[in-house]
Amino acid sequence: MVVRTTFACPRFRERRLLPALALVASLAMTVSAMAQGQAVQFARECALKEITVITVIEDHGAAEDLPANRLADAGLTMLRARLACYEGRVGEALALYESILALGPVASLHRQRP
Repeated sequence: MVVRTTFACPRFRERRLLPALALVASLAMTVSAMAQGQAVQFARECALKEITVITVIEDHGAAEDLPANRLADAGLTMLRARLACYEGRVGEALALYESILALGPVASLHRQRP
């Protein structure tokens, strides 16, 4: 008997791998900080920029309009920005977030028809 695993999106591994890895890494970092019992505050400015940055990275990943290494760098930069914000270096964090937004708008989004 052969068991096959099917994904909701057959090209998940190709399209969403980097954003998914960035999300997993960021969640692991957050859980780690909470497990250590640190009372860490995340500045509102950082939270707002992070939402925008996550959306930009995911949209570029879905559109496949940038090389994978640029998206990977953007994901790592996002993690560095988050850490800077948690450490109270909000200005540095905001500059890092802005560097990610320099990727620019999404050229076009490839959509599969149902």
